[in-house]
Amino acid sequence: MKKLLIPAIAALCFFCLQGCRESTEKQLQKILNSIEIPAEVTGNIDLRESYTVGGATARAEWHSTDSGVITNTGEVKVEVYDRHAILQVKLFIGEHFVTKNFPVTVKGSADLALLHAFVQDQLRFEREVTGNLPLLTEYVQDGVKIDAVWFSDKPEIIAPDGTVRRGEEEVDVTLTVTLSLNEARLTQSFNLTVLRDPALSPINWWHTVEVWTGVIPGEAKKPATPACFPGAVYRKVVSSRDYWLGIEAVVTLPEFTPDPRRFDESKLSYYLDNASIYMGGNAQYESDIGLTWSIGYAERGATNYSRSGIAFRPFWRYITRKEPDCTNCYRNSNVKDLEYYYFPGDKIRMSVISPERGYLQMRIELLEETTIEKYAARRAALELPAGYSRVFMTPPFPSEGMGATKAEFKRVNAIDQVANEGKPTINTDAKVEGAVWHEVYLYREIDDKIYKVPLTADRSAGMACPAGKNQNGDFTGAVITGVAGVNPALGGETVTIKPDNGTGRLYSNYAFIKRKEEDL
Repeated sequence: MKKLLIPAIAALCFFCLQGCRESTEKQLQKILNSIEIPAEVTGNIDLRESYTVGGATARAEWHSTDSGVITNTGEVKVEVYDRHAILQVKLFIGEHFVTKNFPVTVKGSADLALLHAFVQDQLRFEREVTGNLPLLTEYVQDGVKIDAVWFSDKPEIIAPDGTVRRGEEEVDVTLTVTLSLNEARLTQSFNLTVLRDPALSPINWWHTVEVWTGVIPGEAKKPATPACFPGAVYRKVVSSRDYWLGIEAVVTLPEFTPDPRRFDESKLSYYLDNASIYMGGNAQYESDIGLTWSIGYAERGATNYSRSGIAFRPFWRYITRKEPDCTNCYRNSNVKDLEYYYFPGDKIRMSVISPERGYLQMRIELLEETTIEKYAARRAALELPAGYSRVFMTPPFPSEGMGATKAEFKRVNAIDQVANEGKPTINTDAKVEGAVWHEVYLYREIDDKIYKVPLTADRSAGMACPAGKNQNGDFTGAVITGVAGVNPALGGETVTIKPDNGTGRLYSNYAFIKRKEEDL
């Protein structure tokens, strides 16, 4: 009996298990058949983690063949064109499972295409920001209204309404906008740099500070007079070495008359003498910064430079170890910037300051245009527009030690001689007449405040070079200084340079000049 019963029980269990398996598969199939995924979508798809049909529940695992189109959780990325992906579902009840693939097309959006067109057509910003930005909450593209929500990662610099607040330093700001049109959304970011406010830069406000006429505790004593450096005829006033931060002067520019016998037709800058009026500073290295008589365009629209100087133009020469392309660096203003041509009789304010440690910067402001007829006509020929820029500024350039250690500053009037630096000054009849230093100041911090300190005789040393005779002639009296019409207590002085050809009239080094003299 037992032998017959055991096989019967085994057969019964087999049929029960088979029936259970068939029942589970039917349940999975019913659940699978109940899942509906549209063939075309424009928005997210509801992909559940489980499904229940007829009291049976199956766990679901979803997989997308392109998560950039549809993610495994059903998030849809709509673009302007149709895109395709396959969603695969795997349903589980216990160890049993079934799978199915659902091809899906994510339809392109005409609204999104319009948003992209709007960004391309209208949302364009200059990388460097100097003024407020037109950040609106509504825009119009092709007659359709677009909503916009702006976000700034530095709202104190660029507010979401586009208000820009410039400070003493450049600041990088990321602006993000979310654009909406019906169901379409588009987010776009812009990386901008808000430039520092020039009005807050020392170069643009130090000249407005108060004048200090009192005692400066610990101020350096009057400097010794330096030795003359050969190769030019010049007047130089050098300050004491102290914690000066710069120098400023109001100057009327002189008139330069070259010596007609000292020219070289082979050189672009025709004459072998040249006028300059400049400043400079020295903390660790020397710098010369100011104006030099230069070639240029005689009139607007001219295609060729003049053969000789026609105006004073800005230059800056400095020694540094910070720049890989030069050690003894020479820069000047762009010859095409006609508004930065300065003429004899112009009254200017020239400043050289240390805006930050280790740097210098020059600013030239035209205060009054010349009334000398010859030079007023030259400016008129440039056809400068009304309201042309009257302020020239160099970028900050390296000057090691400035603002950190004691420094000296200088002002100079000179007749420079071409290719003669460091050599005995050569006789010349060139002359520079009528320079007026109305006021000259040094900048200094006193009691945590910046002041202008007059560059008086008590804190400076003056030089007239060359001093007397050299092997070429006698230059005694070549530099004529005075105080007529100016206040020496504010650093004022008038300067005229007239070498009067010395006494030797020696041009032996210039055979071509001898030839020209014979032609006269």
